[in-house]
Amino acid sequence: MLPGQQIDPLSSPRFSQIATFARLPIIRDLNGVKALFVGIPFDDGTTFRTGSRFGPRAVREASRLLRRYNPFLDVMPFEKLGMIDYGDVDVVPGYIEDTYGKVQTALTPVFSVDIVPIVCGGDHSISLPVLRAASKRHGKLALVHYDAHSDCWDEFFGKKYNHGTAFKRALDEQLIDASRSIHIGLRGSVYDGSDMKNLREMGFSIVTMKESADIGVDEVSKRIREVARGYTYVSLDIDAVDPAYAPGTGVPEVGGFTSREILELVRALEGLAVIGFDLVEVSPLYDSSEITALLASNLIYEFCSALAKSRQ
Repeated sequence: MLPGQQIDPLSSPRFSQIATFARLPIIRDLNGVKALFVGIPFDDGTTFRTGSRFGPRAVREASRLLRRYNPFLDVMPFEKLGMIDYGDVDVVPGYIEDTYGKVQTALTPVFSVDIVPIVCGGDHSISLPVLRAASKRHGKLALVHYDAHSDCWDEFFGKKYNHGTAFKRALDEQLIDASRSIHIGLRGSVYDGSDMKNLREMGFSIVTMKESADIGVDEVSKRIREVARGYTYVSLDIDAVDPAYAPGTGVPEVGGFTSREILELVRALEGLAVIGFDLVEVSPLYDSSEITALLASNLIYEFCSALAKSRQ
């Protein structure tokens, strides 16, 4: 099979064959490839529910239903991008900084040839080494971050590296430019009143979930396009979505986006200079009828479509 080519569902039923993302070929040859799916099955950075190490496997399984053509964006994303499944990064269970090294080593050559990695976690700690690899190639990046939580805390339990500190470390390491970065969907209880204040002092733009509900998805999409200038990294924590639609996650927060709303917000990325994307925190141990994994696979599909449309 060539890059971008899916197994034909009319000759091989979708429930058959080994699960790769969207039934794309699993290869390491990058010739002709513009984007790839890669799993990072690591959840030792989580502070509540574990299980997202099984996220890439569940998302691959749920992606069997994805078809060639996206009628909403009028594009065949996988063919346009010559997309492949790149397999998983071999992480080091129990050792977060060693895993960071493995991730950075695996993805640096991908970024170096301007291929867009579509990363499936794993918990949100994995975004930091991906950003390290991306920044080596593209410099300081804009960040579009969909999440119930900012993940900009300085530490948890006296430790600097976990899924709640990834973007504070990225800011400290000058991997991202806060003035070109935006957090979308923030909600839920926090530890004290300084949470939002600290984010604004760091220089980030913020759209809380309440504000998003007030102004609507179209206006939020407009703000994303206004803020995220230049080379952009996108990170989507599935807990940005209400647990009624995505129960299989590590730190669920009520009152989030619907499936339809988050799909629209991902489609809004069309036209941005996105150089990398991750979708994290899918924990199939807490999923119901695979609805979280199904949504995650479709969000990746919509991102691929927006990316392919941008490349046109």
